[in-house]
Amino acid sequence: MEGVETLMNKAVQDGTILGAVLLAKDKSGNVNYYNAFGSRTVVPEEKPMEKDTIFLMASMTKLMTTIAALQVVERGLIKLDDDVTGLLPVLAKQEVLTGFSEDGKPTVEKRRKPITLRQLLTHSFGGAYDFLSPDIVKYREYHKIPEGPRTTIDEAFGTPLLHQPGEGWLYGPGLDWAGQVVEKLTGTTLEEHMQQNIWGPLGLRDITFWPEARADMQPRRAAMAIRDAATGKAVQSRKPINISAGLTQAAGGQGAFAGLADYLEILRSLLVDDGRLLRRATTEAMFRPQLSPAAKAALLANFKHPEWAVGHFPDTEEYDWGLGGILIDGDKHPFRKRNAMLWSGNANLSWFLDRTAGVCGVFGTQLLPPADPQIEELIKAFEEGVYSLSGAKTKL
Repeated sequence: MEGVETLMNKAVQDGTILGAVLLAKDKSGNVNYYNAFGSRTVVPEEKPMEKDTIFLMASMTKLMTTIAALQVVERGLIKLDDDVTGLLPVLAKQEVLTGFSEDGKPTVEKRRKPITLRQLLTHSFGGAYDFLSPDIVKYREYHKIPEGPRTTIDEAFGTPLLHQPGEGWLYGPGLDWAGQVVEKLTGTTLEEHMQQNIWGPLGLRDITFWPEARADMQPRRAAMAIRDAATGKAVQSRKPINISAGLTQAAGGQGAFAGLADYLEILRSLLVDDGRLLRRATTEAMFRPQLSPAAKAALLANFKHPEWAVGHFPDTEEYDWGLGGILIDGDKHPFRKRNAMLWSGNANLSWFLDRTAGVCGVFGTQLLPPADPQIEELIKAFEEGVYSLSGAKTKL
């Protein structure tokens, strides 16, 4: 990992990032990598990045919510292909947005198909995030729906679908809705469910949706940085950034804060299939392609040039979606194996989990906007470095 560490140190020195934390493990136990670089804050005082630094995880939350939903499936409370609209009345009433008339009025058609839990978990139910859909923004503007604050999942994501369920793929709030499914079926909050069934069984103490309620976390939180337009350097934001600010419900698609060492333990539990989170048959299903042909075609079109997605996504046309993240669906990639899974968070964090190669890792920094090209090169180097390190250790 010497080459990776040289790149990371240079990135800090050049102002590409304020700081970062990198961790990785392999299935055999031969690899247990950790390093921290740079600072978690520089104003009002400089504090170093450390192993227990707390990060805004953003969409890295989605993997945990997927696990929570699959646990509910294992309990027999719902099936993956069951219709969830009876549990989510605001989502149930949404129609499909087909366009706009000349005077700007939205045109819609009725939803013809049920919305299933599998579709929520794989972004194929038809919903999209505002920031990726000018049509949703235009719809909100026409109906004079205020920008915020939005206090509930219903308010935040209760907008029309953009395709019939199962007939396309759009990155969106499916996991935020899935978190509500978990709450409705278990009678607990998503935070409580994860504490009892994910964080607790693994002995994790540094993950929550509500960091403001955790006095022990406040001194350890990493500040958000932004890329200065004039200098190109990372500069600390003047105030903390929380993309779920205002919400009174846990956002299962974006709302968690965590220490990356704790997050890595979730990845490794799935990697070694220790049964503490899910049954082996369920874990195996997570790493199988889940999309319909139409949805997969839409996903591949999205990943031709995914300027919004954090990470390294070469145009191999070998992608699908598993239960938890994007799935490598072929053998063209130089080091990722078929059915490796990975995803990311919009503040330029990333994780990967390759059960065939036997490795998992997490790269954490805090910088906006997402998909920063300079950081993506660092993510690529880290991931490749972990694969190389694991291979070298295995040969010893």
